[in-house]
Amino acid sequence: MNTRVKTIALVLPRHSDLHILSWLLLSVIWMYAGVAFGQTGDDAYRFARRTPGVNAANMGLAGTGVAGVADGSAFFTNPAGLGWASGSNFSGSLTGLNTSDKGVFTAPGVSSPLKNDVTASGMGSLSYLFKLPTTRGSMVVGASFNQVSSFERSLLFDGDNHSNSFTDFLMPLTSEFTLETDATGTFPSFDRTLSFIGFETFAIDLDQEKLDAGNSIPFTPAVTRGTLSQIGFVDETGRMSEINIGGAMEVAKDVMVGASINIPFGTYSFSREIAEDDYNNDNDGFGGTSDFDYLRFQERVDSDIIGANLRFGFSALVQPNVKVGLSLESPTYYSVDDAYSTVLSTLFDNGDSFEYGGEDRDAGTGTYSYSITTPWKLGLGATYAIGGAQLSADIEYVDWSQMEMDSEDYNFADENVAITRGLDATLNTRLSVSYDWANSWVFRGGIAIYPDPHANKLEAAGSEINRDRSFVSAGVGYKISDKIQADFSWMGESFKDKYQVYSDVTDAPYVTEDVMRSRFQLGVTFGF
Repeated sequence: MNTRVKTIALVLPRHSDLHILSWLLLSVIWMYAGVAFGQTGDDAYRFARRTPGVNAANMGLAGTGVAGVADGSAFFTNPAGLGWASGSNFSGSLTGLNTSDKGVFTAPGVSSPLKNDVTASGMGSLSYLFKLPTTRGSMVVGASFNQVSSFERSLLFDGDNHSNSFTDFLMPLTSEFTLETDATGTFPSFDRTLSFIGFETFAIDLDQEKLDAGNSIPFTPAVTRGTLSQIGFVDETGRMSEINIGGAMEVAKDVMVGASINIPFGTYSFSREIAEDDYNNDNDGFGGTSDFDYLRFQERVDSDIIGANLRFGFSALVQPNVKVGLSLESPTYYSVDDAYSTVLSTLFDNGDSFEYGGEDRDAGTGTYSYSITTPWKLGLGATYAIGGAQLSADIEYVDWSQMEMDSEDYNFADENVAITRGLDATLNTRLSVSYDWANSWVFRGGIAIYPDPHANKLEAAGSEINRDRSFVSAGVGYKISDKIQADFSWMGESFKDKYQVYSDVTDAPYVTEDVMRSRFQLGVTFGF
């Protein structure tokens, strides 16, 4: 095959001098036409959801604490709990994380499993509580830093596909392009960024026969038959943390109220790569095929996130061995700044190779800013103590359908309707038990269930995929002296998921996932 040219009504060079200006102008339009569709209610939910347990002691209790806990985790569970602190203290913890993602690549007649692990570590929490001297009652103020969620996750997949190709996914719908004609011939103008990128790299091309026949979609993908090897990965990295400033006071005997100002912040990076290899050379340039050899598609999004909210709480000892609490969290306003890039590379048997994307002027590459407003959160909790044992339970109500997205550059009306219709309210539950042995050792354990808020459940092979997040925890604390205590805890998280390699193609491949996370925290508290 000869060096490729863009085949339109007349044969033109890939970048005709007559079209350079029009391509540059249209690139700006394509770039902004495709940007906003990268942000969805799933992105907002991902940034807003949290993991229970923010310090070494609280994580061993599966995050329970709405009834009132007397350490830095109270900033996160119920700030009224700060009032129960017996004295001033400083605490900190280090955290480690391991995430295992077992994926099964599925295409018609193909099932191929792979597993990948990632690890991360860092500061888990820091807190300082100061118990003010009072003539009556209790008053405590303080500040804390807590890691509240981690995005670390990595999926690998590898398998053969006999039925379709990523180039099919690049094909435009009739509403996503127009054909324009000038003195040099006919050329397409795309409203869909990925179709434009595919056209620029010959992953799709105008088909002269279809054009002459008046076909509604006169394009042909580079892959039209045979078996492809499809290999790829999806990496997510980053974490969300909170800075808290607040306090609590005793307004009546054994009745605490508290409040905190909270600043959640973090980074999130998403990158994926899909490679296709025509390893049998089924597309060899004969019999109506192109001489396609190899394709690589890369996408990346880096997000900087910062927000603010308020948290209020009430905690009371209603019986000598029973404590109850209530917490209320205001909507969180998040500001999100995205930097994104898209690169597509193609290689053909005759040595022709093409690449588009990654430069600031390219379609599918740029920056974007938007905001997220989360729902109110209401928590109720109770503890029951008997001897050295304590049982705790929390419930947390969140109506995710009330979440909203907004931007100065884009109207998120469709996305907000999809959130309202596609997300439901959830009731998160946490249960824990602890035992204080000989006033020196504390043994802890707990479980938590965070239901999936999506109204439309994922399915694979006719079965529903349960994306509820389940947590189990265990921990131990040791009082080194009257002023120093060490705590160690572990929490396991498990859930299922499904990754669609590409969509809107019959029998498109997908990957079912079993995700398991193990978190560890080691902390020390110094009283004074």
